[in-house]
Amino acid sequence: MDILKDITAAVDRLKPLSPGALQLLSMVSGGEYGIQDVAHVVERDPALTANVLRVVNAPAFGLGVPVNSVARAVGYLGDRMVAGIALATSSPRVFNVTLAGYESGPGELWRHCLRTAIAARYMAVSGTNGVNANLAFTAGILHDIGKAVLSDYLVGRTPELLALIEARAAESFQEAERAVLGVDHCQVGHALALKWNLPEPIPQAVLLHHQPAKADPEWRELVFSVHLGDMVSMMGGTGTGVDTLMYPLDEGYVEVFDFAEEQLDQILLDVTMEFEKLRTPFWD
Repeated sequence: MDILKDITAAVDRLKPLSPGALQLLSMVSGGEYGIQDVAHVVERDPALTANVLRVVNAPAFGLGVPVNSVARAVGYLGDRMVAGIALATSSPRVFNVTLAGYESGPGELWRHCLRTAIAARYMAVSGTNGVNANLAFTAGILHDIGKAVLSDYLVGRTPELLALIEARAAESFQEAERAVLGVDHCQVGHALALKWNLPEPIPQAVLLHHQPAKADPEWRELVFSVHLGDMVSMMGGTGTGVDTLMYPLDEGYVEVFDFAEEQLDQILLDVTMEFEKLRTPFWD
């Protein structure tokens, strides 16, 4: 019980998202807006402006000429990526921390979440019911935020968790977390999403991204998109440390997505190419 109280207190201590990040998140998750609307939000936040321009001027983009206009930068990057940058830069204590409990270095959580978000967007487009691709991207960015809090409580206990999985006393790293601490990173992330007043279905995607079949029918395809995006990210070599690939694939995805094997191969290639282009760090 003391550990659970400590974890709850740690969630409460985390700085909330900036107003700009929340506004962009709400904007891209639904509703009508244009590039100028996104640019206006960015321009009111000097730190966000600096990071958006840093990313668009990164060598990976190979634009050849410097981009000094926020509106032009948004046009090159796209609204989803700008929203992702806003989330990352307003919460470096979440995305840029060392996850010692997962044996993961600084920035690795961001890279994993970014790759998951890109893959979740591709999966959403491939779904049978047309999930909002922007919403899938945003949910993918946020799906593992609970690890930033839970990591401190797993330091030195990795052998214990791995032993549970090896002995089949836990079917996944998530179950092992619950067995050892009484709570898992999905539950902690859900609590953090609620504290930040993130709109549904994002809290549900954070809570159930390893158990998508449990999602409300209205949001099940979205949560499956994040679930598959998470798997694609880990399979591509972008995990969060010792727990990488220690979660089962929910094979119910075959009822949600309609793509042939060769299409999946193309998705994996497209995700990798986009990720390599956008993985520019946002922190010094």
